Amino acid sequence: MKKLLIAMSMVLIAHVPNAISNECCEILTVDDNFFRQLEKSINSLQRPRFSDKSLKQNTAQVDKALEKVAKLKGVTLEWKSPSETDIELFPQGKDIGVIAQDVEKVFPELVHNVKVTDKNDAEVTLKEVNYAGLVSVLIEAMKELKKENEAFRLQLGL
Repeated sequence: MKKLLIAMSMVLIAHVPNAISNECCEILTVDDNFFRQLEKSINSLQRPRFSDKSLKQNTAQVDKALEKVAKLKGVTLEWKSPSETDIELFPQGKDIGVIAQDVEKVFPELVHNVKVTDKNDAEVTLKEVNYAGLVSVLIEAMKELKKENEAFRLQLGL
């Protein structure tokens, strides 16, 4: 919570000069861009997700998780600088992750289209990966590996 308040304060401080009305008697107003940036900052924070059984229906174990995970590619990458793209708010520097378009081919339910506004106020659709959702797939893939390993150990008499 402390980090959230600090982040919100930093965004507010950075935008106060643009948000104050030219007329001294008016109440402080904030432009739409301020709210978009604040919302993006808040949404980018890590937070727990509801996972309670009472909120779910039609649950099924992930089939062939190991086979599906093998189709994914973990990559090291470097994010483009803001000057190389019209999108302003995204991570910077070196990173590790997956490519949303690759994940979408195997797990379409883990990829979401997100509309953002670029520097030219044009609406652009980008793909976002639900990394937390990949955890359950990796759990099932590990179980499959364990089962294979146990079968091999039995064959070898270990």
